[in-house]
Formats: sequence, C-alpha cells, structure tokens
Amino acid sequence: MVFLTNTLMKYMPHWWRRSERRSVFFKRVSLFRLTGCFGGVSRNCFRVAINKWTKTMQYKPKYRRMRTQMLQDLYSQRILGAVEEHGLRYELFHSSLTKCGIELNRKSLANLAIYEPKTFASLVDLAKTKFAENGGGEEAIYAKPVNGVITRGML
Repeated sequence: MVFLTNTLMKYMPHWWRRSERRSVFFKRVSLFRLTGCFGGVSRNCFRVAINKWTKTMQYKPKYRRMRTQMLQDLYSQRILGAVEEHGLRYELFHSSLTKCGIELNRKSLANLAIYEPKTFASLVDLAKTKFAENGGGEEAIYAKPVNGVITRGML
C-alpha cells in the first residue's frame, strides 16, 4: 500500500493545507455520501442533510421492526394458504411437524410452499399421518393416515 497523501499535499493550494479545513471538508463529503440517495436539497445542503440524516437514524429501528413483522405475517399467510389447499389447519400442521422433529422456520416453509410445491405436499402428508397417529380430539378421529407415508410410530 502506497501512502501518497504527503506527496499530493505538496500540490494543494495554500488554503487547503490547514488541517481543520481538511477535516471539515471530509466530514461534509462523508455526510453527502450517506445522504446521496435523498431527494432535493437534503442531499447536498449540509445543514438540511445533517438534520435529515439524524432523523433517519432515529426512525431506522422502528422501520426494521415493522418490516420484520410484515415479513412474518406474509410468510404465515403463504403457509396458511398452502396448508389449507391440502386440507389441513395451520396449527395442526405446525404442531405435527414439531412432533416429527422437523423444525423449519416460517421463511423456509413459505419458500417451500411457493417454489417446491411437491416437497411441501410431502411435508403436509407427513404432518397428516403424524396427526392421525398421535392426535387427540375430534379431528383425529376423522383423520386418516396418508398412503405411502411411514413414521417411526408405525414401525
């Protein structure tokens, strides 16, 4: 790595050589890099840009929490739709998968439901069989194991 700062500073104008001016300039440049995506004056006017940037940093955690919640709701809705398409309730599906020892998060289940429907259908069949095998209550009476699915309880 070559340090050319001193060499290049030899060719700078006299007013640039004072260190406090350089630090102010680089602070402004770094702020303008951060606010470059903003629109209007808030991207290139220092006073407006600093106020806008501090306000943005103040709201960022709130928006991250809101985005996380919205994505969780989206994943749940996708799984719910896919599970109901196969004739099972979401709560029973989730509890049966947990009893089988399959612990997939919402995001991976939603991606399976959309992009790998046959794999998701096999997970639903496994959950149905496990529910018919271990389930308690009225719904377990009417639930029948799916043909071709073997669980450890059946062995």
